[in-house]
Amino acid sequence: MNLRPKLLVAFITLIVVPLIGLGIASFLNSEHLLEKKYSEQTEITLKAVGGNIRYFFRELDQLTDSSVTNPSVQEALRSSRDSVNDASRLIAISQYEKSLGKILFQHPALSMVVLYGKDGTMFRSYRNDPTTFKPIPYDLLQSHSVYPDIMRLAGRPLWLGPYEQPELTGTDAALFTQMRLVKDADTLNDSGIMVTQVKSDEVDNMLQDFTLTGEQQTQTRYLIIDRDGLVMLDSRHELNGRLAGGETKLNLQDTARYASYRGLFGSEDSLISAYNLDRSGWVLVSVKSWQSLTSENVRFVQWIGGITLLCLIFAILFNIFFVSRVAKSIIRVVRKMRLVEQGLLDIRVPAKGKDETVLLARSFNSMVDTIGRLLSEVRTEQERKQRAELMLMQAQIKPHFLFNTLESINALAAQNEGGKIMAMVRRLSILLRTSMHPSEIITVREEIEHVRSYLEIQKYRFEELFGYELEIPDEALDCTILKLTLQPLVENAIQHGFEGLPYGGTIRIAVTAEAGDLVFVVSDDGLGMDEVALRRVNGPGRLRETGMNVAEQGERRGMGLRNVADRLRIHYGPKYGLRLCSAAGHGTVIRIKIPKQR
Repeated sequence: MNLRPKLLVAFITLIVVPLIGLGIASFLNSEHLLEKKYSEQTEITLKAVGGNIRYFFRELDQLTDSSVTNPSVQEALRSSRDSVNDASRLIAISQYEKSLGKILFQHPALSMVVLYGKDGTMFRSYRNDPTTFKPIPYDLLQSHSVYPDIMRLAGRPLWLGPYEQPELTGTDAALFTQMRLVKDADTLNDSGIMVTQVKSDEVDNMLQDFTLTGEQQTQTRYLIIDRDGLVMLDSRHELNGRLAGGETKLNLQDTARYASYRGLFGSEDSLISAYNLDRSGWVLVSVKSWQSLTSENVRFVQWIGGITLLCLIFAILFNIFFVSRVAKSIIRVVRKMRLVEQGLLDIRVPAKGKDETVLLARSFNSMVDTIGRLLSEVRTEQERKQRAELMLMQAQIKPHFLFNTLESINALAAQNEGGKIMAMVRRLSILLRTSMHPSEIITVREEIEHVRSYLEIQKYRFEELFGYELEIPDEALDCTILKLTLQPLVENAIQHGFEGLPYGGTIRIAVTAEAGDLVFVVSDDGLGMDEVALRRVNGPGRLRETGMNVAEQGERRGMGLRNVADRLRIHYGPKYGLRLCSAAGHGTVIRIKIPKQR
C-alpha cells in the first residue's frame, strides 16, 4: 500500500473513528445515566402514589368491615327471610334502605351500597349522581364468574376495577366495586352479600396531583391496569377500558414489585415504570416521554456533538495542510527516484520551504548529481578501457600477420621464385595497408580483399594444401565491418584444420543478409575440433586462468578465435558476436553476426 492510503487509513482509524466513537459512547452513557436517574426518581414517585392508593382502599376496607357488622345491615339481612309479599315487608325494606344511606355519608367516594339477602331480597342506597350504576338481580350475580370468588374469600373483600366486569361495574363511569360475603353476627352463618361501589374521582385526583405540567417540568402519564393488562384508569382518560398491550409490547402486568423499561408506548419512545399495588393484581404504571426527559440533556449532547465536530474539522485540516503536504513531498521524491532508476539523471525535485522536506529534496538532487557524475566517469573510463583493449588486440594481430607472411616470402626466396615473390609482396602490401588503416571500421569489400590477399599468399606457400571459395553478394560489399575479422578465422583453418590432412581442403566464405543483420559463415572441411578444444574456444577466456597477459597469450596462440569474439562483443554489443560449431573429422563452421551498416 502506498504512503497516502496508509496515512488516510491511519487518520480514519486513529482520529476519526475514536472521535466518533467517543461522541457515541458519551451520548449512550449519558442516556444510560439519565435512564437510571429517572428510573430511581420514578420508583420513589410510584411508591408515594401507590401508598396513597393503597391507603385509600385500605380505608374503604375498614369502612366496609364496620358496615357488615352494623345493626342496620344485620337486621336488614335477617328480615329477608320473611315473605316478600307482605305489605309491611315492603315498608321495612324501605326503612332499611334509608338506614343504609348513613354508610354513604361515611366517605365521599362511596357511590352506592347494595345488600343481597339469601332469598334474593335487594336493599340498596345510592347518591343522586350520574355515576351510580343500577345493580343486577341476585340470580344473575349467583351465575356470574366472580360469585365463587366471593364465597371463597368468606367475608374478605373482593375488589373489581372499572371495566373489569362491565355487567357488574358498568361502562358509563369509572367505578371501583367491592363485593364481600356478610355473615350473621350471632350465628356466623352466611346471611347475604354486600356490594359497594366507589367513585374513581379521588384516585384520579391522586394521579393528577403527581402529573407535573409546565414547560420546565416533565409530564407523566399514570395508568392502573389489572392482571389481564386492561387499563382501568388513565390519567389522560384516553385508554380507559382498553388493553395496554395495544400500546406497548412490554408485559407490565407481570411486575413482581417494581420494574422500569425503556420502550415504545404508542408510537413514542418512553420510559415506562410499573409498581405492583398488591391488590387484586393491579399494577400502577407511569409513562414518561423520553424526549421530554432528555430535553434538559439536549444542550449537553449538543456540546458534545459540537466539540466532536470541531475536533474532527481540526483533524481534517491538520491532515490536509500538514500530513498531506508532507506525504505529497515524499511521494514526489519517490516518483523522481523511479525515473532515476530508469536512467533519467536530469530529474530534479523543487526545493521550497524551510522544513525537513526541503532537506530531503536537496539531498535527493545532490544524490542524483553525484550519481550522474560517477556514471559519466565510469562511462568515460569504460570507453578508454575498450579502446585500450582494441588497440592491444590489434597490436597482437599485426606482428602475427607480418611474421607469417615474411616467413612465407623467405621460403620462396630460398627457392628463387622471383615472380611469386613479387605477387606475394603485392599481396603483403594490401595486407599491411588494411592492417594500418586509421579507422577501425572498413567496408566488407576491403575486408574480403584483405582475406583474399592472405589466402593467395598462403597458397603460394602451400600449393596443394587447400583451396577457397567466396560467395559475397554485391549488396553486402558496401556495408561496414570491424577490420581484421575474417583473416584470423581463415588463418586458424589453414594452420589447425588442414595440418596433416591427406587431401586438399577447401575454405568457404559466404555472406547473407538477415533482417537488418549481416551473417558471415566461414567453413572448412578439415580435421575439425574435439569437445575439449571446442569448449576452450566457446567457453570463458583463458587469460585469468593461466595468469598470462594478453601479449604473452598472443605470441603463444596467435590471434585466436577468442580475441575475434571479444572484439565483436565489445564493439557491437552482447547481441552480436561469433559462434563456432565443429566435430572431430567433420570440419569447422564459424558463424559471425553483425548489424548491417553502410
